[in-house]
Amino acid sequence: MKKFLTFLFLVGILFLTFNYRDKIVGYTMKNFIDKGNLVMGDANSYFKDIDYAFVQNTDNLSPSNQQDLLNIIYTTLNKGLDEITFYCDDHYESCIDDVSRIADNSDYLSTINNLVHPYNSYKNIYFTMNNYGRVNIKIKKIYSDSDILLINNEIKRITSSIFYDGVTDYDKIKLFHDYIINNTVYDDTVSLENQVYSDTNSSNAMGLLFEGRAICSGYSDTMAIFLSSEGFNNYKISSDEHIWNLIYYNDKWLHIDATWDDPVTSDGSNVLYSDFLLIDTNKLNELELKLNKSEHDFDKSLYIEASY
Repeated sequence: MKKFLTFLFLVGILFLTFNYRDKIVGYTMKNFIDKGNLVMGDANSYFKDIDYAFVQNTDNLSPSNQQDLLNIIYTTLNKGLDEITFYCDDHYESCIDDVSRIADNSDYLSTINNLVHPYNSYKNIYFTMNNYGRVNIKIKKIYSDSDILLINNEIKRITSSIFYDGVTDYDKIKLFHDYIINNTVYDDTVSLENQVYSDTNSSNAMGLLFEGRAICSGYSDTMAIFLSSEGFNNYKISSDEHIWNLIYYNDKWLHIDATWDDPVTSDGSNVLYSDFLLIDTNKLNELELKLNKSEHDFDKSLYIEASY
């Protein structure tokens, strides 16, 4: 009997030891390792020092709510970082669940992607998490360094050939808008839905500038790169079916849709319109209603600047 009681006592001690050890490890993971001196990396030259209504730049790597998480994702992309690690605030009990929901929310992620410079936007984004509140995000970008060099040089070549002394901001936008339409055909073999799985460059600025073919994401990327190079506050805006540009111009947020100003014609002839150049949201809605379309039906709770 004594041997049996001694055995139970030793088992109890062993259980308490392992249980205590687990608590110590958990405490260490959450309160020592997790509290390391984590900082955001340095921004590249395509960083926007701009806060939008949906997300803002942040240096807080200890999120305590969903907005903090969205801000971290925006800042990570906006700075052009390839990877970031952060830890949830100890009192943010739903943090990992919220990260999982955001990772599965294509509307949130695509909106954030549209707000940053195209060179900093992701082709793929990966989230990994653990039970101690550690979150790691890895980014695979759309454009390589060699792509960026080629595109920047080509846009400089184009603007030097079409701009003139005394050119106004409106003229710059109109001239570039007209140039890409006159030198591009819409690639109707590729759709916005399947572009991620296609090897074509039609979905980005490389296809438009060097192959003369693009879909809406190629038009909007090229326009966004140009607008940013000229110092205009702008971003891309998208619906389920389409993507185009939004620019802050003359103290107003206005739309530019070069894709719709370059329509596909039945006889294959080239057409240049400017109906969708620098128009407000009311005008955009009027034109869509007249054309019996709904491709510009964007989420006004995400693209808040365009909702007024």
